[in-house]
Amino acid sequence: MLKMKRFCISFILISLVCGMVAGQEKELNKEITIDSEFVPVEQKAAKVNMLPEVYRPQVSDGAGSIGYSDWAVPSEVPTSAVTLSPYGYNTSRDFSLHRGYFEFGIGTCLNMTGSAGYRLVDLDHTKLGIWLQHNSTWTGKNKSENSLYAVDQHWNDNVLGIDFSHRFNKGTLSANAFYHYDNFNYFGRSANDWYAIDSTQSVNEFRIDVGWKGLYHEDEGLNYSFNAIYNYFGFSNDIFEPTQGNSENHLKLKLNGDFASSDVSHIGLDVAFDFINYNIHHYNGLEESTVVGHENRGILKVAPYYAYNNGNRLSLSLGVNFDVSFNDGAAFRLAPKVKFRYDLLRGLQFFAEAKGGKSVNTLSRMFSDNRYVSPQTLPVNSYTPLDVQGGFKVGPFAGFNATLYGGWAKIKNVMMPALYVNPTPQEDCFNRSISHYATFDMKGWKVGGELAYSFRTLADASIGLTYSPQEEDKGYVMGDDRAELVLDVKLMLHPIDDLSIFVGYQYRSDRSVIFTDNAGEWLTQDLQDVNYLSLGANYRLNDIVGFFLHVDNLLNKRWDSHYGMGVQPIGVLGGVSLLF
Repeated sequence: MLKMKRFCISFILISLVCGMVAGQEKELNKEITIDSEFVPVEQKAAKVNMLPEVYRPQVSDGAGSIGYSDWAVPSEVPTSAVTLSPYGYNTSRDFSLHRGYFEFGIGTCLNMTGSAGYRLVDLDHTKLGIWLQHNSTWTGKNKSENSLYAVDQHWNDNVLGIDFSHRFNKGTLSANAFYHYDNFNYFGRSANDWYAIDSTQSVNEFRIDVGWKGLYHEDEGLNYSFNAIYNYFGFSNDIFEPTQGNSENHLKLKLNGDFASSDVSHIGLDVAFDFINYNIHHYNGLEESTVVGHENRGILKVAPYYAYNNGNRLSLSLGVNFDVSFNDGAAFRLAPKVKFRYDLLRGLQFFAEAKGGKSVNTLSRMFSDNRYVSPQTLPVNSYTPLDVQGGFKVGPFAGFNATLYGGWAKIKNVMMPALYVNPTPQEDCFNRSISHYATFDMKGWKVGGELAYSFRTLADASIGLTYSPQEEDKGYVMGDDRAELVLDVKLMLHPIDDLSIFVGYQYRSDRSVIFTDNAGEWLTQDLQDVNYLSLGANYRLNDIVGFFLHVDNLLNKRWDSHYGMGVQPIGVLGGVSLLF
């Protein structure tokens, strides 16, 4: 670990040096950037080889997105490296005039992916489309050193959606809906468990989003939008008791307004109201289950702000997040919503942000990150008094750019996986591939950097490194596995127009899970390091037919995504995609 920490510090210093040296060559390697007019892109045809964005319901994150660009706000890494899940090779494509698409892929462990969609109505002012996404695995061999016994992993996940929009003279009306069904098993259980070893779980989810967006005014005038969203999510089984799992009804209302007083400044107001009803089920000792309670929560967020952008060197936004909670802890919360960017020199930029506020957590949101969350879970909303980060960007020079950043955050009631006794493989109660969560107050810092290079349209490469020390109740949260050091390397090649080749590598070290000892004190249990290498290729034979191939976990390493939940070994998935 000492070597990795030294590497982290060396990496940051090299990033600065490389950026400054490149700056000396800017006269010999000038780049011309042309800012073209923004053209909205219809997303339906681009769903090929991509999961529908609607799969993850949008919920209030407490702070809002205040990043200026991908490099300005370093993205949080996922909870665990993506192991061989039945998803096609993700490759973006240019907008296509085709109205329909179809994709199917199959691989080892009987992993399957499929998607299809068609625009039933494709007029200038009116769009109506339907789409389907399927992902499944049937014979996953996910051995874990933290579980003595395991059965084949399987899940069968399906989403069916419909999208509609119509543009009027004064704005655009949109209506989107989907139904989501997932059936899966808890694959890490011990043969000595008191319930059936092949017990399965299923979830049902339904979402509808109706919105209105007024005409856009670039320089002066009022821009506004409104959305009403309803989302239902529920577990079919409790697993621990012969009754139904918990479920929720989530209603969200959003209003966003922005008034441009000039071409350089504007004021805005974002308002969101979340109402969540939880149905809590409990077995009453009889054949029928009983709903023992309902819990209702309401969160009103009001976020006024002022923004200034002179289009040259300075960009500034000053705002606050004011939260009013009903039956959800403290009634009033106040947190900053500030972002700042300033070009110190050509090719040298400083950026900073400070954010915070109430974060609305739901069963649906937790399930999208970890399908093995306990069906008895009752989510807790967290509050961030302050999350501040900033750094420098150098470049681009001759296709290179470098970013250095650091940050510190404090968060209350963050939900993290937790074990309630000293975990050992002999403890049957933890060998069920079921994640229990507890709330913690966390605070900590992080530091990191990224180097990126783009060579014309032929190659794009990046390497990023983030470090954050972790203790039992301390650390900047970068995922459920609480990794201290994260290395992420990506390479995309386009040797010819119709061929894309991708190579990715991720390393996550000093991972852990929290548990309690016999005295009730919280401690940490180590998890294996993630050492994940993947590669893929996507080839377009013509405007209609394409092929993809994806190889995951090429090094055939084993680790747990969560305690007792091993990942799949090396695997291959390939398939065909059609546009019509």
